[in-house]
Amino acid sequence: MRLFFFILSITICLKTFCNTYYISNTGNDNNSGLSSQFPFKSIDKLNSINFNAGDSILFKSGNYWEGMFWLKGSGTDLAPIVVDAYGGLEKPVINGNGYQSCILIYNNDNIVINGIELYNSFSHIDIGPSTIDEQTPELFETGPNTNWTNVYVACEIGDGNNGSQQTLTINVTDLPLGGAYFRAVKTQENGNWYNAPAQSLTLGLNTIAVNEVDFDRTVKFQFSSGAVEFDSLSLNGEGITIGTVKKLNGFSGEENSWGSGKNVRFGIKVVASTNDLENFVFSDIYIHDIYPTPDNIENNHFGYGIKLETQSNTELGLFNIISNTRIQNSTIKKTGHYGIWIKRLGLNGIDSLKNNEIYIENCFFEHTGGSGFVPNRCQNVMVQNCTFNHAGSGIDPRMWNRGSGMWTFKCKNVIAQHNNFLNCHGSQDSYSCHIDYGNENVVFQYNYSFNNEGGFAEILGDNVNCGYRYNISVNDGYREDPDGIQWNRKGKIFWVSNFCGQNPIRCPSVGTFIYNNTVFVNQDLNPEIYFWPDIGDVHVYNNLIYVGNNGAILPTLIENDLNILDISHNLFYDSNRISIDSDLLNNSLYLDPEFLNSNPMGDNDPLMYQLKSTSPAINAGRLINGSQNTLDYLFNNGGQDYFGNPVSSINPPTIGAYNGPFLGSCYVKNENSVIAFPSVTKDQLKLVIPNYNESVKTIIFDIKGEYISTQTGEYISLKDFRKGIYILNVTYDSKIERLKVLKL
Repeated sequence: MRLFFFILSITICLKTFCNTYYISNTGNDNNSGLSSQFPFKSIDKLNSINFNAGDSILFKSGNYWEGMFWLKGSGTDLAPIVVDAYGGLEKPVINGNGYQSCILIYNNDNIVINGIELYNSFSHIDIGPSTIDEQTPELFETGPNTNWTNVYVACEIGDGNNGSQQTLTINVTDLPLGGAYFRAVKTQENGNWYNAPAQSLTLGLNTIAVNEVDFDRTVKFQFSSGAVEFDSLSLNGEGITIGTVKKLNGFSGEENSWGSGKNVRFGIKVVASTNDLENFVFSDIYIHDIYPTPDNIENNHFGYGIKLETQSNTELGLFNIISNTRIQNSTIKKTGHYGIWIKRLGLNGIDSLKNNEIYIENCFFEHTGGSGFVPNRCQNVMVQNCTFNHAGSGIDPRMWNRGSGMWTFKCKNVIAQHNNFLNCHGSQDSYSCHIDYGNENVVFQYNYSFNNEGGFAEILGDNVNCGYRYNISVNDGYREDPDGIQWNRKGKIFWVSNFCGQNPIRCPSVGTFIYNNTVFVNQDLNPEIYFWPDIGDVHVYNNLIYVGNNGAILPTLIENDLNILDISHNLFYDSNRISIDSDLLNNSLYLDPEFLNSNPMGDNDPLMYQLKSTSPAINAGRLINGSQNTLDYLFNNGGQDYFGNPVSSINPPTIGAYNGPFLGSCYVKNENSVIAFPSVTKDQLKLVIPNYNESVKTIIFDIKGEYISTQTGEYISLKDFRKGIYILNVTYDSKIERLKVLKL
């Protein structure tokens, strides 16, 4: 897969053509903003500037702002617009404060954002001013004639008001050409209507009152135009909530008819509505607590860390895509729904039109209400060295509470590798990562999957050349079906279906593969292996499935009798705990694989699932020959196993995800409160340390005990190290804990 990302380099700028702007809490918007001595103060000031290629916008380290930064202007591939920090190591913070997004990029591109903290959990600023027409029929009724077009009902006979005084106050922010009027109308004691004289509406507060009487009556307030714009409305001193409308939250009143501006919050939002966009880098960004309006029940989960939104509609002539996006070294936590979402909006789009070249690396996702990463209609996507922890979280009532670590929809050429998928939750899906329908050339490889409620591998219909290889799955699929229906929503190790969006339509796939995966299931769990009928050609071989003793039977069912079933050379242990479908019996083994840890109990450590030199799985697998450079995954073996060891295309491989050297001694995991994510990496890992107060220092040794380096902070770089196992002595709060990690 080729990735055409633009190279960030030092750009030589003539001062007459590009500038560096500074913004600080101690600045002044009357300053030039062109030096750290004379910075701007407010985001509003930045929103008034159209930036040029090569410009930089630098936020003061450790400072705090509220509102939405609408970044206007585009860079070039050699001179991007850069948003960064200055003056220290602490990230500057932008609190979106209820606006649609902390940072909005609308039809602009060639932009780099680095070293910023973003959150957006408030709701008191939802929209700009609304109009009476926009609030009809929610707040106003349609008027009786063209002279009085809209009516607000204060009280009616029989509703218990008993003639009390009625006072309406409206704060007008804009009036139509020629002005507008309002008046009170009421019923009298004899039941006849009385129309009070009309009053002119003015900008600002307008008040009209109807005095108290000693009989029951109806009181209404009529308006001559629905174009009256207002931002507050009250009756008898009590504020009336103005409903939300689809706007970009007060900026120029631009409508967003695609729906993503209504009761939705973002950390960063990129919109391509009028033209293609390209070249984005989001690096070292901390995004957290992205929630929508909390009191809106219908939309209480629509919060997203980063969204790339394109608009495609054949009727409107829109065919826009976003190309060349890199998101790296960033953390996204506590979102109402997805962590990162790439979505094409609009009707009658063309499925072949896909967002292109998406690269997600060294990112940490935790407690996302939905899935961590969802690419929709994308091609040439790479996701590697990331950790997805607690997708589908429900720790906040504004969360979706259902999600896989990541999933693909109608994507092409996707590789997800060397990632950790941990603790996914939810009543549906909630797999480590799953392949939805309509995809081509999607492979999940070299990943570690642990304790995911739905299961490990899920593949839907209408896919071509998609599957899983060289992954380790531990204690996945513990969900029990809430309806008690077998093969329904119960947790699964492997699940292959032909669902493609609508019942009863079914769409078999072509070239579905599941091979050389290692699966461990604790004795307390009994997930399923289930293949639907008519799912196309399926290839399942060289998988190692270990089920702990003395638990419930793990059921398997293969119903694909009308299609190609290429299933062989799998290892099942203990066979007494597995109800093995006859289609799984071909050249299979039923022996103890002899993990490096002699007594595995589902420990959260991939190193424990390596094999001893006496393992019967060694060289007992089915040979996959061919080139590792082809996308046809059925005819290449990838060239390496989960741990980076070479896999031969000449000799039969070992069953499972481990094909490396074999050790004769046991590996015993040291139980620590410190966790390394990922524990298997090529470049960087993050130390997850609960509740520490002081600085963190890590001394690194090789497997022989020789000193390598000392590093500080939560992030540890192994980029320049040789491959192999390393020992990390982590010191924090007068504690020392020891970890083992693997450098690929």
